[in-house]
Amino acid sequence: MLSTGLKSMIFTALNYVKLTMCLLGLTIVAILFLDKPSSLWLHENLQHSGIHASSLKGASWLYDTVTSELSLVLFVVVVLIFGVLDRREFSSKKQLLALIVYQVFCLLCLNYIKSLLKYFFGRCVPDVCFLPWYIDQSNQYGFAWLSKVSGFASFPSGHCTFMSFCLFWVIALHSRLKVMIGSLFGLLFGGLVLFNYHFLGDCLAGSALGIFSAGCSYWLWCRALQPNGFNINL
Repeated sequence: MLSTGLKSMIFTALNYVKLTMCLLGLTIVAILFLDKPSSLWLHENLQHSGIHASSLKGASWLYDTVTSELSLVLFVVVVLIFGVLDRREFSSKKQLLALIVYQVFCLLCLNYIKSLLKYFFGRCVPDVCFLPWYIDQSNQYGFAWLSKVSGFASFPSGHCTFMSFCLFWVIALHSRLKVMIGSLFGLLFGGLVLFNYHFLGDCLAGSALGIFSAGCSYWLWCRALQPNGFNINL
């Protein structure tokens, strides 16, 4: 007979595997049918708008700093630390510190995996699709496998990867920050697509990667500490 905690952990893991598969399915649909038409419409209707012009990459050092993946990773680390400190079930400060270090290590691994996937798929960013030479560098869906050409590192979205990882953990920790992080994730996801920084499929794939990675790290953490009676169930 399985213990109640182990059953709950298995149930949670299965739920997030299903969610990941659903997101991957939506990613395929987006790549095949939605990415190019939506990106073209946004390009034609927003490229001359004041909002889009003010948000162009490189418009200011402040914008570059705020929107960089490094800034986002640092933000995620801070949020996860606060999320951990918000818990009261830790038997010692060593256990609390261990979880923080573990999450940072998982983020570093996730960043490496994300970078490998970006290189492997070599998908162009939406704006590159409107350049006359891009068709010689990729197929009709924007993929140039194993490409080192600048502008071909859009899939999956790193921003959505890290934010979905963060969202999973703040929910798992029952943190009071989960509403704020959920709202920020929604704004980030919508903004990346709306301003043509990423295709819809890129953001869906990044979300799937982040959730799957967070689910695996959560499962491993619970398995490691299950004998000590520590468990965090969603």
